[in-house]
Amino acid sequence: MIYREFDKLKFKRTYIGGSKQEELKRFKKVQGTKEDNSECNWIEYRKMLKQYLDDKLNIILSWKYLSGILRISFLIFALLISIISISIGIFVLLVAVIFHILFWHFKCLEQKKLSEYNFSLNIINQQTGLNLNKN
Repeated sequence: MIYREFDKLKFKRTYIGGSKQEELKRFKKVQGTKEDNSECNWIEYRKMLKQYLDDKLNIILSWKYLSGILRISFLIFALLISIISISIGIFVLLVAVIFHILFWHFKCLEQKKLSEYNFSLNIINQQTGLNLNKN
């Protein structure tokens, strides 16, 4: 299993080279023009792909972390506010349930993105015959 750890929260995608078009140009340049991928610089491609996947995974983990904190916060707030008003407490509890659903959604996305690491590294290993480190 691949484990990734990030230093800071990130909620928006950052493109390699500053823009989506520049990122696509860089990927195309590294891949080369031949159909059989004989011109591909696999080491550079792996570095760029890892950076791309790390960026997407960091965003998902950031949203997962935030929704996890908010679901617990709203649950506690719902319990406290229900002492004063049951109807407001139920409303806040529903908000907590929504954040709980979001938390599980981001958890599923995290698993999907982690599986992309294995898939892409396996493709590179098959194409080159190299056994590239997964970390």
